[in-house]
Amino acid sequence: MRNKLTAIAVLSAFSGVAAAQSANVTLYGTLLGDFQFASATGADGSAAPSNLTTAGSSARTSYSTNPANQSTRSRMNSSSSNFGLRGTEELGNGLQAWFQLELSATLGAPSNSAAGINHGNAPQYRNSAVGLRSVTWGNVSVGAWDTPFTVVAGAAMNANVRTSNATTNLLSNTLGALGAIGAGGSWSAQNESAACLADTGVSTGGCLNAGTNFDRRQKGMLQWWSPNWNGFEGRVAYATTNFSDSTTASNRASGAIKPSIWDMSATYTNGPLSVGYAYSRQQDLLAYTAAASTAGTLGNGIGTGAWQITPTGVSGSRGTGHRLGGKYAFDLGGGSSIGLGAMWESLKWDVNYATSVAGDLTQLKKTGWRLQGNYTMGNHFIGVEFDKSNELKGSINSIAGATTAAGGLRGFDGSGTDSKAWVLTYNYAFSKRTSLTAYYVMINNGNNSVNSGINSTAIATAAGADPKYYGLNLRHTF
Repeated sequence: MRNKLTAIAVLSAFSGVAAAQSANVTLYGTLLGDFQFASATGADGSAAPSNLTTAGSSARTSYSTNPANQSTRSRMNSSSSNFGLRGTEELGNGLQAWFQLELSATLGAPSNSAAGINHGNAPQYRNSAVGLRSVTWGNVSVGAWDTPFTVVAGAAMNANVRTSNATTNLLSNTLGALGAIGAGGSWSAQNESAACLADTGVSTGGCLNAGTNFDRRQKGMLQWWSPNWNGFEGRVAYATTNFSDSTTASNRASGAIKPSIWDMSATYTNGPLSVGYAYSRQQDLLAYTAAASTAGTLGNGIGTGAWQITPTGVSGSRGTGHRLGGKYAFDLGGGSSIGLGAMWESLKWDVNYATSVAGDLTQLKKTGWRLQGNYTMGNHFIGVEFDKSNELKGSINSIAGATTAAGGLRGFDGSGTDSKAWVLTYNYAFSKRTSLTAYYVMINNGNNSVNSGINSTAIATAAGADPKYYGLNLRHTF
């Protein structure tokens, strides 16, 4: 049971009305102590192909002559802990006001160990919003929240419900992890561009990550959640993001770039069965973050498929994502069950240019699928998962001059950008609030893939390296 706030002495300083309302405020949270071993070895050290060029630049490659392998090290994965306040007020006629204010928490991870700062990371806002809800027409809210595209993957598709912090990120969901992007180009400087980060308003992570991520907690989002209609539920969300700037960001290149997001999901739950579909459309997010670059052309690709995004010419973009899947639990009796789950997803980015040059990326596509299974017997839970992320597909501008150094026509090449993942978990539930999980995660990357695997604080991964994670975590909710 959630703990009610008991600081009545403090609240009594306020009016009687305020004190009465405080009775509906609840303190809650999750503490996750995760001790982990992580590595990423086997990076491709092949020499650069002689025909690898990009328009207007010298030869370079997604391969690394000195692979950035990460040998096994122990660490504490301090993410996924949180605490918050939530409350309600009855307004009459079946209408209720509600709020939630949630912050991240860490269990001692240093925020800047190089500078000698070891007091832990500062809290960041998680799902926080204010809204109105009714049993008749549903729930309307505004604030920062996980998008419907993000929520549906867990609510309707994740059969491994006890794999706390161990489930892989199927497609990695950002350009920065789809294939070898970032392994050999002018990526790193742009990725931390101060001019871009200043406007993103999403996270302190890389700018292009903020502009391409589909699994996101979005600020300034207006949402409607439907009531439950005999097992059917829907969500619709809209956000203009915090990218827009009337004098710069929304008027980059020759056209108006106005980033926005539309998200929707539909789920059906009936006892042991749960299925869902989610759709996301990101208008101009990639265009904005590319145009905000201060480090020149973003470029990558392999062999004859070298490509770039030219920030000075990009005039618009659209990202679209689809997710479809479900899960089913077979009751074996005596407190035992077998659960099965599957998910398919597809991501696509289209890029438009006011002024285009040879090799500019015009479309990028990625698909993948997941299979999951679990066995539960009393307090014991065993889960297994397999993920397959397919090779990149795409197209580039083939105007005059789009040739390789050897004189051949250049075309998009996504070879070696696939990856596979295996996850094995064991969980023991001491109670409804406290559990212990042991897990093992292994990623097998193609020689031009940089999929780093797990969702939270993944290890840096060079092209072709294969990350591995294994550890124990203790989880307690209150």
